[in-house]
Amino acid sequence: MPQDPNLYGQPPPKRQKKEIVSSTSVAFTSQLSSLLAEPATSTAPSAASATTTAAARTRRAKLKTDELSKTKVKRKDASTTEPKDSKKLSLKSPFGTEESKAEREFARRKMESKARLYAAMQRGDYIGRETGLVDFDRKWAESQAATTNNNNNPASSSDSDPDDDDDETNIDTTLHEHTDEFGRVRHLTHSQILRLQRSNASATELEHMSARPKAPETLIYGDAVQAEAFAARDGADTMEALARKRDRSATPPAATHYRADGEIRTKGVGFYQFSRDEGTREAEMGALAEERRRTEGLRREREAKAEGRKREIEERRRALLERRTKKMAESFLEGLEKDLVGGGPGGG
Repeated sequence: MPQDPNLYGQPPPKRQKKEIVSSTSVAFTSQLSSLLAEPATSTAPSAASATTTAAARTRRAKLKTDELSKTKVKRKDASTTEPKDSKKLSLKSPFGTEESKAEREFARRKMESKARLYAAMQRGDYIGRETGLVDFDRKWAESQAATTNNNNNPASSSDSDPDDDDDETNIDTTLHEHTDEFGRVRHLTHSQILRLQRSNASATELEHMSARPKAPETLIYGDAVQAEAFAARDGADTMEALARKRDRSATPPAATHYRADGEIRTKGVGFYQFSRDEGTREAEMGALAEERRRTEGLRREREAKAEGRKREIEERRRALLERRTKKMAESFLEGLEKDLVGGGPGGG
């Protein structure tokens, strides 16, 4: 059995390196081509650089004599590496598709319709289904009046701001009585009252949103008798009404009967259709019960007659069997007697 050289830590023998054989013809050709490429009027520095370049090229040529360096790597783009008949899904740019064109056309039509609608509104030809919330005519008249005033008094319009004037004229300085959460009566303006209400609402909301449970509002401190434990919270009247409902006798439900005419029974089991009138219905049900009793009596009579007939047949069959048995016994005895009488003398 051959022994593996890699066992027991023995390293495999190293491959011997092949000596690179320098080709003088390649070096001469590269140097000659570099000298011919240089112009005739080159200076000394350019000649020195050409010499160094040729030497470098000569070294590269010597290094590329290896077998592995002869192979030329061809790099291709990733898009061209795939075959033409590849089944891989290739996504195209979404811009310029039919859907985008349709969307742009739809948006263009909507904008054109809106432009026509706005033009009609400006001309005053458009009347909506309902009265609009904005009076465009009044708005246009006010803007025209404001423009005219600004043109007439440019200094006054530049010095003062109309918004500031409106704010100054709209300030409410009337004092109102307001009772806070502590029961104090204070005289405040309407804006101050609204500010306090907003702050209280925000504090209440924060208290509801907090993780800490809210303390109960009705706390009992010290000795106290809870009178509600002995009295009904809903009141005596409510309890009395509930007691009357409890003690009231049960009202019988309304008489409801089966309505045969509400169904189609032309091919079903036979049935008896009673009248809707209670009196007639009772009479019909009584007659039906009487007919049932009479039918049951007749059935019992027929059954009794059938039983009597069956007993009579059994008795006649028994008598016939007895007579037949008696006759057979008599015939047997007569034959035996004849045999005995006839055989007696012959045998003697």
